[in-house]
Amino acid sequence: MRFDCARAVPGASGTLRTSICAVAAALAIALGGCSATTKVYNGTPVMMLTAEAAGDFSAYSVGLYTITLTRSDGYVVYAQATDQQVDLTRRTNLTELFSGAGVPQGTYKSMTISLDYSTPIIYLKGQTSAAKVVNSAGANPGVVNEKVTFAPNHPLVVSLNQSTPFAIDIDLAASNSINASTNTVTVKPFIVATVQPYENNPLRARGQIVISSPSAGNFTENLRPFDDTYYADGDVGALTVNATSSTYFNINGTTYTGTAGLTALGNLNPGITVTAYGTLGNLSTITPTLNATAVYAGTTVISPGNEALRGIVTARSGNTLTLHGAEYVCQEGICFSNASFTYYPTVTVTLGSGTIVSEDGVAASGLSPQSVSVGQQITALGIGTQNGSTLTSFSAAPGQIRMQPTDVWGTLVSGAMGSATVNVLEIGNYAPSVFNFAGTGVASSGDANPSSYALNTGSFDASTLSAGTLLEANGFVAPFGSAPPDFNAATVTNMANGPSTLIVEWTAGTTAPFSSAGSSGIVVNLGNTSITSAIMRTGPQTTQLSSLSSSPTIIPGCASGTCSGNSEYATGSATNGIQVYDSPSSFISGLSSTVNGSNKVFKLVAIGTYDSTTSTFYTQRMDVALE
Repeated sequence: MRFDCARAVPGASGTLRTSICAVAAALAIALGGCSATTKVYNGTPVMMLTAEAAGDFSAYSVGLYTITLTRSDGYVVYAQATDQQVDLTRRTNLTELFSGAGVPQGTYKSMTISLDYSTPIIYLKGQTSAAKVVNSAGANPGVVNEKVTFAPNHPLVVSLNQSTPFAIDIDLAASNSINASTNTVTVKPFIVATVQPYENNPLRARGQIVISSPSAGNFTENLRPFDDTYYADGDVGALTVNATSSTYFNINGTTYTGTAGLTALGNLNPGITVTAYGTLGNLSTITPTLNATAVYAGTTVISPGNEALRGIVTARSGNTLTLHGAEYVCQEGICFSNASFTYYPTVTVTLGSGTIVSEDGVAASGLSPQSVSVGQQITALGIGTQNGSTLTSFSAAPGQIRMQPTDVWGTLVSGAMGSATVNVLEIGNYAPSVFNFAGTGVASSGDANPSSYALNTGSFDASTLSAGTLLEANGFVAPFGSAPPDFNAATVTNMANGPSTLIVEWTAGTTAPFSSAGSSGIVVNLGNTSITSAIMRTGPQTTQLSSLSSSPTIIPGCASGTCSGNSEYATGSATNGIQVYDSPSSFISGLSSTVNGSNKVFKLVAIGTYDSTTSTFYTQRMDVALE
């Protein structure tokens, strides 16, 4: 086995060390290897990162350290050799394109990924202090190296001068054991990788502008993923971004559409930060393409030259906002730690008459600071005030507020065509108890009331739904002082039979987790006294499996006629590695040989839909984590 460009691992302090062969590592990223004796022929794995089942966390920030790929002939190459801090809770409904660098062509059978838990920023929901993060021995986990073996029928095939998708999925429910009473998280990372992504999330690609070509309908960026404001390790590949006549642009706070946006983008200096959202496009060349629905650039995005604060507005008094779950992204050179951002349960943001306000993805007119109301997700760009190493306040008076689509979960109280009243369960991941809705109404009597929260549902007809039906609305909060309605929904989804997550945990592990497991399905033995938790979640609603008439039969696959997308299954552990499967039959076979009476199962996580009439849970995404 031969390695290209070996790198040092973090020291005990958690500081991400410089590569012991920095020049060679840079060449490895640019050329897909640094062998002096072998001519390199490259293709591009388009590496994407997403996370699953983050429902227990309001922040989960760790270091994404290195990724190596092992070819079928034993050749090992660094596919990712930059050090990035990433909050995984922000990648549950959004996939990050984090590397488009070339590697030598060939068939790769596995990867090894390193996550750095030396200085994590992890907050459990409802907690105002960071969780204590430990491994199974009760110590700081440090750097965790995990091997993932790809599905045998679908290895990663890198072809000459072509690109291919490669998705990495971190299952947060399967990766952690939580003790809320002691605010402790025990880490056992569970990571899956596949060339057939299960998720169909919007794709985010952040980088620096190289050139805009309005006549060709595209621009080129050098990738600089996540929200790194240091750019210490350089680019991680190039990307061509295609725009259409309907692509939304927000450049320095001014909105455009289509060619006008590309022209404005071309007026910026090369090297300015840009972020594009969309879907993968043509992959027949070594430089991948993205078909963009929205593009943000200049002072509108987080970059080395500005400061940003993002979270949800939980109260407003005059021009002062209270922000909950606030992630502060530091300007280059003023960060308080090795990470490029820190987290605050609450912090205040001040608006001014000159604050530029925009709605993400919507070329709305007439927006002003008054448009920002309680319950709105925002990114504020401006100037922070510190007391020592602590952010005490943030001013967007000389800056911008980007209002971002917000989720409202609630049960239906009453409904009609175009409107609905719901009993709110969560707004933007937080319970209604954290919000102060004073001032949201035209009069105080019209202030938003979470037990009768008024939705403008557009074309959605709620008149035929029964009271108590679970709804998910996505859109923007009504301007401050204008309610009712309290919320303008772009989409409303009936979640009565919506996607759910089934989670069972045996904290100490068990060798007998199932009553049965075979081609007819998997049934969890709810009578096993080792079970510490067995629940099913649909958004913020939680059902104890013990309250059901019987333990659900878990069917890897989907109900007849409802299949869409790819399947993704896995078994294994952080210690001994993960094996990925891409079909129900191969998964059941692998599960039978793994859960054989000697290996202990720690956690089961399945994502799918539950049929209450047959007590059946259909899943195209399932992980069985071993001790």
